[in-house]
Amino acid sequence: MSDMGLNLPIHDPILQFTLLATMALLVQLTVKRFHLPGLIGLILGGMAIGPGALGILPREPVAELLGQVGLVYIMFLAGVEVDLGVIKRHKTEVAVFGLLSFGVPAILTLSTALLLQFSWSGALLLAAAFSSHTLVAYPVVQNMNLLGRPPVVTAVGGTLLTDTLSLIMLAIVIQTVGGEGDAAWGWLFPLALLVALIIAAVAIVPRLARRLFNGATTSRAEKALFVLVVVLLMASLTEVSGTEAILGAFLAGLCLNQPLKNREELHEHLGFVGRMIFIPFFFVDTGMRIDLDVFTSDAWVWGLTAIAIALVVVGKVVAVWITGWFYHYSRLDRLLMVGLTTPQAAATLAVTVTASELGAFDSLVVDVVILVILITCLGGPLLCGYAGRQLVDQLYLAPSDQGTPQPADESRWEDSEDPKKDWS
Repeated sequence: MSDMGLNLPIHDPILQFTLLATMALLVQLTVKRFHLPGLIGLILGGMAIGPGALGILPREPVAELLGQVGLVYIMFLAGVEVDLGVIKRHKTEVAVFGLLSFGVPAILTLSTALLLQFSWSGALLLAAAFSSHTLVAYPVVQNMNLLGRPPVVTAVGGTLLTDTLSLIMLAIVIQTVGGEGDAAWGWLFPLALLVALIIAAVAIVPRLARRLFNGATTSRAEKALFVLVVVLLMASLTEVSGTEAILGAFLAGLCLNQPLKNREELHEHLGFVGRMIFIPFFFVDTGMRIDLDVFTSDAWVWGLTAIAIALVVVGKVVAVWITGWFYHYSRLDRLLMVGLTTPQAAATLAVTVTASELGAFDSLVVDVVILVILITCLGGPLLCGYAGRQLVDQLYLAPSDQGTPQPADESRWEDSEDPKKDWS
């Protein structure tokens, strides 16, 4: 390669961006032929070109930065597009699922980690990592126009509670391990800051947004830039307060939910920017984190990985099953919820990095967590794609007597989006 004047890895930011954009385009065009979610190809493509495989590109600075912004944007869109009216009508389901989705995996993971002779601090940190989840499969459900279904609203709304509890658990463990006196209560400070931020955001952001959006002299580009500033500012403030950027982004989406309602052009513009630039790079960056050496590690790594994945899947399935049984969700709706809430990414990675820096996790545990992130980020979207297609067949396209696809019985669409919308 050096004879050709090309040194790897490529460090020029423009070349990095060019190669990432080109790969994202080619991958998404290719995987569509196999009827797979584009994000699966993006993760595998990122893994191939990243430092852990071919070493064509480093993560810094382009992939890492755009990947972080992409995750923030996914959480923002989740907050914007959730139907707050449906959440209010189903607030009990959201709260129940959020608590179960945190509590069941946390208890299972804590118990198993202690049986494997982890320290109490290490076991609690591992429980904090695997009790969370990230809406990696959200774009799959969004593309099928299933966001209005009550089970999906329950899963998306419950995510805020689940991840908040996970990050609070992380803060408590960090502050109490080795803490002296009042230091053991240091976790209350970031929690108080988060509450103050939520109160201020709810009071200020919607009013400011309505005033700006109603301004006759404000262009659509300026409105979109305002939204982006709000998202990044809220994400940054939550990180500074001691929690995670994803919570701030989700909160920004909730605050802008009503002001963006009935502004279809601006809404579509924001979604287009996310799908074109930010969100694909998050999945590429996720793949670039994977080191192929992990796959050739000793059998103990794979054994622990299997145990960890079982804990995550069983914990989320139990939470979904209890919620679905109590509120009469269908089998496909439950599968969709499992696909949405199984993937481990942002909060899991944040806990793992913090625990590793504290010395609570050794390199073996870090490798296991990375494998769990990879496998769940691949499996969750695939499950959502399967369950979503089945739901679309059942609910959108009921066959008529003439053999022409017709919308299904409208009575089955309580709290759902317009079934006539294009879902392809």
